Amino acid sequence: MHRPIEHRDSPGRSWPNVKAAALQIATASGIANFFRPLTKDVGVVFMLHRFAESCEGIAGHSPTSVRALLAYLRRERHQLVDLTTLLAAFRGEIPPLRHAVAFTIDDGYHEHASVAAPLFADFDCPVTTFVTTGFLDGSIWFWWDQIEYVLTQTLAKAIEIEIQNHTVRYDLSGSGLAVRTKAAADVAARCKALTAQDRTETIARLARVAEVSIPPKPPSKYSPMTWSELRRAEQLGMTFGPHTVTHPFLSRLSDEQAREEIVGSWTRLRAEATRPVPVFAYPNGQRGDFGVREFRLLSEAGLTGAVTANVGFVLRELLRLPNGPFALPRISFPTSLPDLIQQVDGLERFKSWLRGGSAPSLAPHNV
Repeated sequence: MHRPIEHRDSPGRSWPNVKAAALQIATASGIANFFRPLTKDVGVVFMLHRFAESCEGIAGHSPTSVRALLAYLRRERHQLVDLTTLLAAFRGEIPPLRHAVAFTIDDGYHEHASVAAPLFADFDCPVTTFVTTGFLDGSIWFWWDQIEYVLTQTLAKAIEIEIQNHTVRYDLSGSGLAVRTKAAADVAARCKALTAQDRTETIARLARVAEVSIPPKPPSKYSPMTWSELRRAEQLGMTFGPHTVTHPFLSRLSDEQAREEIVGSWTRLRAEATRPVPVFAYPNGQRGDFGVREFRLLSEAGLTGAVTANVGFVLRELLRLPNGPFALPRISFPTSLPDLIQQVDGLERFKSWLRGGSAPSLAPHNV
């Protein structure tokens, strides 16, 4: 019998508030602009996931906030480019870019087509969405969404479940959905360490304990775009890349299974999209989720690059490495203007240098 681990909120800290205030002062005063020359040979690839829709109860990026940040990038004349253009420039196939920013979205949820595509089109801003083809085909819905569904639908005031030989107890008695979605996030984080079979069994056990039946198809809140919606989004300028068939942890698969996930998703996307992008997105995308084998399989499939969830900037030096194009870092898209300025106008790169990175140049340059 394992002693239950009580899931509680951690106490608040003042340091993030101090850091945010300092960043607000730096960006509002124009100090951050001093570092903008550091971005002249740097590519910033932003990563987004869900977009907020109150009618569906979807939490995510606020369309209003995204509009405001895109307006800033246009006003400040950042070059908003697609991934293939970014890669071509860093390979020397086209003239160098200055202050280049690319946007990516993962998974293929329905609001990516209905909300994000017209939003980015309003700013003539390229954006590539990586779709999990089995999701669009209706053969799966995402396991982390199933966890959230169970914990938001249950009538139970508390849930106790064993995960990884530990009994974890979640108090769901708080008002609103925040307590339940936070519990769902914790269960999902624990499930990432499990094998696919153990994860499936854990979610089934969670559903039994919660007395919730998981439907075979995702409810509207968790549903994918359709292939026809994908093609309509293409007409607005959105492009699409492959993101596997079932969204597994690739490094945990056999060679043949990994090949089927990569080749299968790319083949399916090419059959449905009018201009598929030969750039891949790794599921989860952290170090350890991909490696030399995946680089080889992607190259054999005819793909020319891949994005990760590792945080960083795209530098020319990275693309000169043998597998550099298949390990492109990204940055989560910020929610505030000061945070955006920190990423795209050089302040974050300067901070990276202070932490031990290569010395940047602050020499004047032509914008």
